[in-house]
Amino acid sequence: MVGSEVNSTYLWHSLDEFAGCYDHQPIVTGLLDGVPVGVVELTALNAGMVCDSARSLLSVSETAYAHLSHSLQIISARREHTFCGCCGHSMQPRAGEWAMVCTQCGQFCYPRISPCIIVVVTRGDELLLVRHHRHGRESTMHTLVAGFIEPGESAEQAVHREVLEETGLTLGKLRYCFSQSWPFPHSLMMGFHAEYSGGNLSIDEDELCFGGWFHRDNLPDLPPAFAIARKLVDSFC
Repeated sequence: MVGSEVNSTYLWHSLDEFAGCYDHQPIVTGLLDGVPVGVVELTALNAGMVCDSARSLLSVSETAYAHLSHSLQIISARREHTFCGCCGHSMQPRAGEWAMVCTQCGQFCYPRISPCIIVVVTRGDELLLVRHHRHGRESTMHTLVAGFIEPGESAEQAVHREVLEETGLTLGKLRYCFSQSWPFPHSLMMGFHAEYSGGNLSIDEDELCFGGWFHRDNLPDLPPAFAIARKLVDSFC
């Protein structure tokens, strides 16, 4: 089944409505109120159907976010692991797991999870906000410093490195707050709060188009409430 949620009321659609719109079998990804729900990747749309972005659906509710985040990552994993990276033969889903297994050499591939950090840096009653090039120079949305953890690196080391690389600042006290799965495409965001220690703000123009300090009572446009960046900001403010 596929579905959407409006005003906390689930409107689940029968797959019959999407006949002829998909090539692969739907994937059951979990239960909602005891009812199996899942995801299917459409290759076409019937007359009268419209598309919406995955990001906009994720902002509807925590429950919808959890189901969609999980489902989108399973779809991505199935697409990325169509063929074996060791011998090149086709792979098939393994019963009882989310893994894909090679039909020739037996190699297992599990859905990729890429660990990332995201950090709210504070200086007294101020916090550091940045704008990324990927959001576009015309965007007014401000967010937090974030980045992928490198091989052999701890999450805490990644926080210090990313902040120094992107802003030129050094950090003092650091604490872990909470995490969030982020399905673009398969990240696990680990949120931190860090206190400013020293340095002058000097943004990495390859990564950022803006960086600045904002008083907690006078903040610019921020990500939507469901996003971990917003939750970290709200936990400070």
